[in-house]
This record gives sequence, structure tokens and C-alpha cells, in this order.
Amino acid sequence: MRRISATNAQGFTLLEVMLVILLMGVLAVAVSLALPDSSRALLERDARVLQARIALAMEQAIYRNREYGLAIGTQGYRFLQRERDRWVEPPADAGLDSLPLHPATRLGLDVDGRPLRLDPQGGGTPQLLILSDGQVTPFELSIGRVDQARRYRLSANFAGDLRLQEDARP
Repeated sequence: MRRISATNAQGFTLLEVMLVILLMGVLAVAVSLALPDSSRALLERDARVLQARIALAMEQAIYRNREYGLAIGTQGYRFLQRERDRWVEPPADAGLDSLPLHPATRLGLDVDGRPLRLDPQGGGTPQLLILSDGQVTPFELSIGRVDQARRYRLSANFAGDLRLQEDARP
């Protein structure tokens, strides 16, 4: 009969396996707490980018003496520039080219307190006007995601005061 010595034993003890599982669990919790909520961060980024781009369009309208418009859809937006009697894409040097939103981001628009029906990508006629004298169509734009209740509200008054607020209402 052959005896198995302690030096020839192979494998892990139950205590060693449990210790490794415990360490992996602690590391997983630490990583999940250290990383931001990516869905929330993407929504905030989309809201801040849109706010900055509208502010840029307002500055460009005054400095270039141009009329701009913003065509908003449920899933995107684009800037347009008034050329004689029609709306066209602004030149590349204006910095107002179309940027995509995250696919889960959704937009809603109220003008003068009334919600507007939006196409998915926005049509060829802008709902918001940004005039060369600094005036803006008063609006409230909601920026949300399909997978969360948190929303941002971007609003402007006639004088062009632009505000971004977080709104936790569904």
C-alpha cells in the first residue's frame, strides 16, 4: 500500500479557494465604486456639449452678423445658416457641424410652453432661431436617456440667457 505524503499532495484547500473568491469580490466592489455611472456621465456630456454648441452659435451669430437655426429631432440636432431665402449647412470654419448624440439619448422641445412634435433626426427647417442681434427663440429642451429617469433641461429666454439644469423627474 502506498502512502500519500503532504509534499506530494496537489490542489488547493477550501480555505485558499474561499480567500481568493473573497479578494476577487472586494476588488470588484472597489472597481465598481471607483468608476462613474457611465450612462449618467454620457447624458451629462451630451447636455453640456449641446449647451456649449448653442452658446457658440449665439456668439457666431453676433460676431459674423449671421442668422442661425437649430433643427432638433428626438435623436439628434443640426445647425443651419440662413442664406437669402433658404436654410443651408454652416461653413466648416463656423464650428457648427453636426455631432452625433449617444444612441440612447433623446431630446424633447418646448417652445413658448408648448411641446413640439419632433422628427427623429430633425428636419430641414429649424425650430429655434439664433439671430444676429443676440435674440433667441425662447425654448426649453429636455435631454434624457431611454434607460434612466434623470434628465437635463436646457433653456433660453428671448435675450439669450442659456441655462442647464439637472432634473430628476421622469
